[in-house]
Amino acid sequence: MTKDAAIEYAAQGVRVNSIHPGYIDTGMVAYASETTKHSKSELAQAVPSGRLGTVEDVSNMVLFLASDESSHVTGAEFVIDGGGTAR
Repeated sequence: MTKDAAIEYAAQGVRVNSIHPGYIDTGMVAYASETTKHSKSELAQAVPSGRLGTVEDVSNMVLFLASDESSHVTGAEFVIDGGGTAR
């Protein structure tokens, strides 16, 4: 979907990218911890980087994509999961 939209709107100067977060230390992870009976530390151990992502990890990517530094970036899918999907 990201790539299709990027191609469709590129001629109008619209850039389309997507962000795909993994375990980010938010209320959703707290809920997952409660419902699965696994502590946040245990959930973090499942991440190759050994830690949960932070809201800042995601917001920094958003800031980059909104900046002029990413002016030629379109059709990209950014995974922020500490290496989880790299396995």
